[in-house]
Amino acid sequence: MSEKLLDDYEKEKNYDAVIELIDEMILKNPQNASSLLFRKAEALIELKEYKKAISTLEVYIKDCSAKEKLKSYVLIATCYSSLDDDEKTEEYLEKIIELDPENDLVLKQLSYRAYINHEFKKCCKYIKRLIALEKADIEDYTNLIFCCIELDMIDDALKYAEKVISIDPTNLDVFATLTILYEELDDEKKLNEVCERIINLKDDGTLQIMLLKAQASLELGKKDEAFAIVDKAIKLNPYDPFPYMMKGMLLNKLEMFDEANECFSEAFSLNPEILLAMERLSN
Repeated sequence: MSEKLLDDYEKEKNYDAVIELIDEMILKNPQNASSLLFRKAEALIELKEYKKAISTLEVYIKDCSAKEKLKSYVLIATCYSSLDDDEKTEEYLEKIIELDPENDLVLKQLSYRAYINHEFKKCCKYIKRLIALEKADIEDYTNLIFCCIELDMIDDALKYAEKVISIDPTNLDVFATLTILYEELDDEKKLNEVCERIINLKDDGTLQIMLLKAQASLELGKKDEAFAIVDKAIKLNPYDPFPYMMKGMLLNKLEMFDEANECFSEAFSLNPEILLAMERLSN
C-alpha cells in the first residue's frame, strides 16, 4: 500500500509528501532503508535541498551496488554543481570515471571544466581519452589545439589542427590558427600551403572568410587582391571595426605605418574596447 502511495506522490510531484512517507516507511522497516534512500535523495533534489540530498546519498552508497553507486555519484556531482562547489563537483565526476572509464559525457564535462579553468595539462588528458574512445568532436579538438599551444606543444597543436581540417575542411578558426603557428615557426612552405587552401575555400560572404582571404592573399604576395578584398569588407561593413583592423595589419606588413595607424584609429573609434583586447593579447 505504501509503495503504491509513494508512486502516486512521485507522479503528482508532491515531493514533500514523498519524503515524509519514505521517512515513515524507514521507521517501520529499517531494513528497507537502503532501497528508499535514493528515491528520497531524488525528491530532495527536486526541492533544491542539495545538501540534504548529498547527505542522504552518502549514506546510501555505503551499501549499494557498483551500478547504484555510479548513479549516486552522478546525482552528488549534480548537487555540488548546483551549489557552485567546483572542487567537489570535479571530485565526484572523477569518481564516476573511476567506475565508468568510457563515460564520454563525463569526460567532456571534465575536459571543459579544465579548459575554462586554464588547467591545460588536465584538459589534454581528458580529450586524449575521448580521442582514444573515438568520441572527440570538433570542439574537443579545437580546445586541445589551444591547450597544446599554451603548453608550448606546437607539433601536437599542428597535428590536431590538421585533424580538425580533415574533419571540417572549412573550419576558419583552425585555418587562422595554422597561419599564426606557421608564421611563428618561420615555416614559409607550410604557411604558403595553408594560405593557398584558404584562398581556395568557398567564399560564403561572411566577414571572417573575407578577412582571412585578404590576409592569405597578402602572405602569398597578391597585394592587389588582398586590398581589394579588405576594401570590399569595409564597404559591406562600414561600422564594424575588424575590417579596418585587418587593413591596418596588412599595411603594417608592407611597412606603410602612417596609413596603418589611420586604419587602427578608425577601428578604435568604432569600438574603443578593441584597443584593450589587443593589449591583453600582446601581454
